[in-house]
Amino acid sequence: MKKLDKLILRAFIGPLVLTLFVVVFILLTVLMINKMEELVGKDLGIMVLSKLMFFFSINITQTALPLAVLLSSIMAYGNLGEYSELTAIKGAGISLLRALRPTFILVVIITFLAFFNNNYVVTSANLKAYSLLYDIKKHKPSLDIKQGTFYNGIPDFSIKINKKYPDGETLGDIIIYDHTGKQGNNVVTFADSGRMYSVYNERYLMFELFNGKRFEEIPKAGGNRRGKITDFVRNDFKHSKMILSLASFDFQKSKEELWTNHYYMKRINQLKEDVDSMDLVLFDARVGVYDDAQRFFSTAFRNRVVMPPDYLVRKQYKDSLNQLKMQEDSMTYRAQYNQGELDSTANLQARNVEIAQELTSQSQVPPLVNKSASPSSGLKNRTSKVQKLTKVNTLPNELNRIDQPTARERSGPKPAKAATKLPPVNLDSLMQTKRNKAQGVRQALSQVRNIKNKINVQTSRMRNQKLMISKYKIEVNKKYAQAFACLVMFLIGAPLGAIIKKGGLGVPVIISIIFFILYYVLSITGKKWAEEGVVTAFVGIWGFAAVLLPIGFFFLRQARNDARILESDFYAVVMQKIKKRFAKKNSNE
Repeated sequence: MKKLDKLILRAFIGPLVLTLFVVVFILLTVLMINKMEELVGKDLGIMVLSKLMFFFSINITQTALPLAVLLSSIMAYGNLGEYSELTAIKGAGISLLRALRPTFILVVIITFLAFFNNNYVVTSANLKAYSLLYDIKKHKPSLDIKQGTFYNGIPDFSIKINKKYPDGETLGDIIIYDHTGKQGNNVVTFADSGRMYSVYNERYLMFELFNGKRFEEIPKAGGNRRGKITDFVRNDFKHSKMILSLASFDFQKSKEELWTNHYYMKRINQLKEDVDSMDLVLFDARVGVYDDAQRFFSTAFRNRVVMPPDYLVRKQYKDSLNQLKMQEDSMTYRAQYNQGELDSTANLQARNVEIAQELTSQSQVPPLVNKSASPSSGLKNRTSKVQKLTKVNTLPNELNRIDQPTARERSGPKPAKAATKLPPVNLDSLMQTKRNKAQGVRQALSQVRNIKNKINVQTSRMRNQKLMISKYKIEVNKKYAQAFACLVMFLIGAPLGAIIKKGGLGVPVIISIIFFILYYVLSITGKKWAEEGVVTAFVGIWGFAAVLLPIGFFFLRQARNDARILESDFYAVVMQKIKKRFAKKNSNE
């Protein structure tokens, strides 16, 4: 590396680091002032506030880095021009573009680093910062019991202190309602005076009460709230202590996984995947609108709603998927049903085997217990028992016999005479009555309202889906555009510094603020237009480059020609030339 490159880089890097810290500090201060209402009075501690400020400072770097590059480039080349070093460089035969080359290479590297910072570091910092900010919002304010009012910040207790002394601990005229029993105001404590202080590393609040009374109402056992009071207890005390837990004031950290679905916490590849998924959902919603429109209208108007070819292909694809899913569900159900049938068949076969074995055992004639009984009676008993055991097998045959037609039925009835043809009925005449007309109109209005409501719901859903898609696309383009803004700001600042030839924090700061405000206004306006659908996300986010890049190339051209566009003599010479031209025209006339 040549000495010239070292000189220029040394003149650029120092102001860059300084201005970056200054700009981050200023923007962070503005952000914390806006969040002050959410932070004051909650006794968060230095570590929690330091983490919050650190995470938000990383988030601010994506906005602060372009401004720091702009300001440092103006200061670096302004200092070189102010001390005639830039003039000496040009006098040595080195062009301005050669003098800009080392810082340009460094700014290109900074641009790539800014992109990786926006895509990886800032997304992780956003996840931690916004989850921590949400936990801070949920965190209760610090204990502050005011004089003369009831304080309900401690769960299950309501405390009123009518007198607080300057030391912050001594109290007077104390009332404490205990709701831990969930029975209403049935336990109350009065005290003339007392002390209040925290114990066990501020985990518990201690009340030392003096000269007081405790009243407790014990409701009837097993009764409801309106049950009769069986016991009324009153305790007088001269000195009593009451300890209340302050666990509800502890800072509780929620899971960061709850915030990972927000587009602020996602990288470019994740955002693009979500955009593709949402585009497909939006396309399916449009297909559904066409499909519903064909069902809404009557047969006469149904053919007027023509579905586009790509929509029709998507609908057929979805219908085929639904049919496959229905077939799969049907096969699963049949498999389960057939398994049940197989189980019942196996049970029936086992029962038939048992019946057959029992019939085999019954075929052997047992000895007659009653000698007077005849053999024929024993045979009848065995026959009835066999019929009883085989009843389950003969029942389906009987049903089949019942279902079969008889011979007389098969022969068929005699053919009847041809039925007389009824005269045609004019259906339009049914609507001639006032009652039927009113009913038809009501049905038509009801159907139209249903169609309108459904279309409005679908339209609103698709509008919200398009807005969400726009936000995701905006976030993708912002990660590229905010990194590219560093290069744009350098192309404006470096030639401008060579033109004005002023260093320090005077004129460069003013000019930097002007161009940064222009960049910020263009970015915010483009983002707003992109969200509203006026322009695409690409045009809205990259619009600042279309405006500022020509300005940067114009300044670069003027710097190469040693133009003095920011000096009063330059405009005085221009005015004199204009006056001479007008004078020549007047003399010629």
